[in-house]
Amino acid sequence: MDKIPLKDILGAIDLNARSVWKELTDAQKKSITQSFYVLNRYASFVQGNRQEQEDAVLKTNEFFNKHYMAWKNDPELQWQLLCLCGNTGKIFFHKFIYLKTIVSKNVEILAKLYPNRKLDELALLEKINTEEDLFDLFEDHGLDVRK
Repeated sequence: MDKIPLKDILGAIDLNARSVWKELTDAQKKSITQSFYVLNRYASFVQGNRQEQEDAVLKTNEFFNKHYMAWKNDPELQWQLLCLCGNTGKIFFHKFIYLKTIVSKNVEILAKLYPNRKLDELALLEKINTEEDLFDLFEDHGLDVRK
């Protein structure tokens, strides 16, 4: 069976089970790789005391979110960073927290061009530029977005 239950994946993250990656089948690795964004959302919220909740948010922001796009081509490293976000030694209940902001297509493209920028910085960059300026920027980077 190639499907791993979500609670088992989150438990492995909580217990800092970085070595689990080498034991997974290719299908399991692919499944986890396609779910990193969702796993990140789950890992950032733990049902615990205030300190544990703050630590979860801080760790996911500092260790995983900050350079997510820069490491997107190295799934094993992403797994290890996600495990570093857990690394509590105890298994927590994780709740999925939905994003309240809708990211525009331009911000998505800007995130690919500037992977180390925060979402609010990219949104500001979009806001202070005209659509034409953004298209010119994208074309300068070899992207054809005027379809």
